[in-house]
Amino acid sequence: MGAALATEFRSPSSSNGCLSWLAQRIMSKDNGFDSIAAVSEIANSKRFTKPVIVELGPGSGFSLRTMFDKESPLQPSRVYAIEISEVFRQQLTEDKELATHIESGKLSIHNDDAINLKFIPDNSVDLVFGFNVVYFLFPLDVYLKELNRILKPGGELQFCVKEEAKYMDKQVYANTDWEACLGKMENNGFENVEKTEIRFKYDGPISYSTLIGKKKSS
Repeated sequence: MGAALATEFRSPSSSNGCLSWLAQRIMSKDNGFDSIAAVSEIANSKRFTKPVIVELGPGSGFSLRTMFDKESPLQPSRVYAIEISEVFRQQLTEDKELATHIESGKLSIHNDDAINLKFIPDNSVDLVFGFNVVYFLFPLDVYLKELNRILKPGGELQFCVKEEAKYMDKQVYANTDWEACLGKMENNGFENVEKTEIRFKYDGPISYSTLIGKKKSS
């Protein structure tokens, strides 16, 4: 797929008309079932109690709404949503379901690149979650060092990935070798790194795997 559309998948813009519209339609296909499922799995595992979460690239907010769902056992105490797309940030700030959480201070929307999250204290985050994001983090080592900094010892990093990314423009989709990504995670302070089995493997475009690791305790 061409670099122009691949760039819109990374960060839809208000100036790119049809391409931006197409990228958003594709990303919203199936109403975010895949990212909703990923967050629901985290919640149902009950590994976290009122966690502090950083979500990288929340897009239209499917996963954010799932995190804050009143029926979810997750119930985060604080969520930092890191979104570089102005189009998506506007959608998030205007979302009526998220408005209460923004007003309460539990949710904040940030126009920042995750390469530098200086407003997040060291060792303060329980979970960093990113769905269809790791492809764009270049150079990955620098991002991983920053994510390691903000995570608590034992805190978890989850990158949900799709095999379709391997066929995208490599100038934009820089990280699609999952083993290489896991190796970089290990080299930057993460342990117990692994790639999960494919979820929804018979459902085509909504199938995904997770690259997961924990910040070393010492």
